[in-house]
Amino acid sequence: MKESTKVLVLLIGLPILAFQLSCNKVAEKKPASISVLQERAKVSINNWVRKHPDEFIKYKPIAFEAFTARYERTEMTSYLSDKVEEEMAKPTVNQHKVDSLKNLLEKNKGILMGYTILHKYQTKNITGEVVKHEDLVFLDSTFHVATILNPDAYDMIMDLKLIFRPDSLHEQK
Repeated sequence: MKESTKVLVLLIGLPILAFQLSCNKVAEKKPASISVLQERAKVSINNWVRKHPDEFIKYKPIAFEAFTARYERTEMTSYLSDKVEEEMAKPTVNQHKVDSLKNLLEKNKGILMGYTILHKYQTKNITGEVVKHEDLVFLDSTFHVATILNPDAYDMIMDLKLIFRPDSLHEQK
């Protein structure tokens, strides 16, 4: 009887064990969460600031907000975005169609160009006065600071590919 119980436990236990192991592997393949990516962005920005002490006198970070992945706009993303806008502009919006188009757009984001994060911080000027700043920091896909802009200037940029030049490579020395 003990032999049959062992066989029964093995027959039931092995599939459960295999299922648990496969679930663990699926979990490992998930992309990094937004909070992990945002934390990497914070570290990169803080490291970049340390390498440029003359530009950031008495730097003190206040907040890191609005972290966003940026993708190159492809033909597919342009088409889907246009279709979403067309549907939203109709007098009677077909919400099911809009949701389907947005789902397709989410699955076809394009090529990852990098990330942006809104960074609020303070510095001191030469007279010792505290100056508050709010900048939009652009990081390439490897989390190197590509450029820093005034958030309002972002709307004036026509070609996003120019922002993500790997010009931060010469600063890594």
